[in-house]
Amino acid sequence: MTSLLAAAAFVSFSAHAELLGKEGLPAPVADQLYKKHPNAANISALAKKHFNQDLYEIHFKDGEESLVEYYRKNGHFFVSAPVIDPSGVLPPGTLDNLKAEFPNHEIKQALQIVNPNGAGEEFDFTLDVPGSHWSVSVDSEGKITDKEQY
Repeated sequence: MTSLLAAAAFVSFSAHAELLGKEGLPAPVADQLYKKHPNAANISALAKKHFNQDLYEIHFKDGEESLVEYYRKNGHFFVSAPVIDPSGVLPPGTLDNLKAEFPNHEIKQALQIVNPNGAGEEFDFTLDVPGSHWSVSVDSEGKITDKEQY
């Protein structure tokens, strides 16, 4: 029965992003997060892919400050991601691409992920679409590279 549930969860992962709490993070990732932020609280995470690397996008509070950081699956810190105003620094066509794919969406949060290993930047969006929530990644050309409902 357990392996049947695990298989069902694995199959549904491709259609739906799994929102993880601190208990769902691999130990090396949680250890590095707490090493850097001993008072991290209200932790949630999503598995993401940026610059051809598998990462965790981790949202948390450190004191009164809300932060978003990306960690590699082996626990190494990748980059902090500032929340941005989506009307400013996005590549041309990004908002049109989001509107075409998600009519009637509302951007709840936009993040800028700057490549710490070289040139380039990518973006993650949290969208509210009537009846659902989406995590959407966009490349440096404004093209949607990943979208998952959660």
